[in-house]
Amino acid sequence: MVNAKILVVGCGSIGRRHINNLKSLGITRFVLCDPNAEMLRKASAGIEGAALVADLKAALNERPDAAIICTPSSMHLEMARELVSRGVHCLIEKPISHTIDGCEELERIVEEKGVVAMMAMCYRFHPAFQHIKRLLDANAIGRVYHANYYGGHYLPDWHPLSDYRKEYAAKKSLGGGVVLTSIHGLDNVRWLFGEVVQAHAFVDKVSSLEMDVEDLALGVFRMENGSYVSWQTDFLQRTGQHRLVIAGELGTIRANMSDGEIEIFHVDTGRWTSERVLFEINTMYVKEMKEFLECVHKKTRPLLNISEGIKTLRLAAGLKASGDRMARKGELCATA
Repeated sequence: MVNAKILVVGCGSIGRRHINNLKSLGITRFVLCDPNAEMLRKASAGIEGAALVADLKAALNERPDAAIICTPSSMHLEMARELVSRGVHCLIEKPISHTIDGCEELERIVEEKGVVAMMAMCYRFHPAFQHIKRLLDANAIGRVYHANYYGGHYLPDWHPLSDYRKEYAAKKSLGGGVVLTSIHGLDNVRWLFGEVVQAHAFVDKVSSLEMDVEDLALGVFRMENGSYVSWQTDFLQRTGQHRLVIAGELGTIRANMSDGEIEIFHVDTGRWTSERVLFEINTMYVKEMKEFLECVHKKTRPLLNISEGIKTLRLAAGLKASGDRMARKGELCATA
């Protein structure tokens, strides 16, 4: 794949991260697409001969072999459909879209064209999450009864050099809100514990942040295997949190995903053991990109395919729809 021409659509922070990782993997031929000239300038630094374009039509004229879609969520589906219909392999940043409408059509086009289309759910490549997945698959704590998955961050601190009010995460029209922005958490729920068969939630805006989307979501899920999972995420934590507690018949797993510390209580010994999975946060993005490039090279269907993206988006949409209320500017309005 080192000779492939890679298109990156959207040259904000995640786009630039993917560009740098592609460079580290030996990619030298780039098409960079963004309507913002300053974004293009920053993204193209250190790249010789990159084609710099302002829109997708011009990008397609450059005949890319594969594309990374890093635009706001509301633009993902239309761009992916245009690219795969032209035979361009795609890595699509999460979520697949801000609405389920049209997603199955994209899946059909992908199958018809025989292209690789992969979801960028980076936490499936996080070393600590992968370790926990191995523990669960090895039945380390027996049957899982319930899990508590908790996280959050303060939106204005997410990209400190940008005005959060102008970012997609703060705008309903761009597919923002904490549920879709943090949808990788819901993907992790499915990946670790199986499919959700019933969900109840509160989805609300409780802060004074200047945006028209929810900043807090609390969901409780009954899983297909009979276990229960509670999930909470928000834009409110003044210090980032990312924690997971899993209770099983033979013990408990307690993990801090921010620093990789994983503790296990064993019923047979009555003691806790602990270990730390060392990692650098960019590692998961590099592994994700390697997986995508390998699937393109071998023409294999990725595990994180469009079907997986649709299932996770359906869960997110159901969560928002089942939320009791969302408060905005002192008024109550439906979340659907």
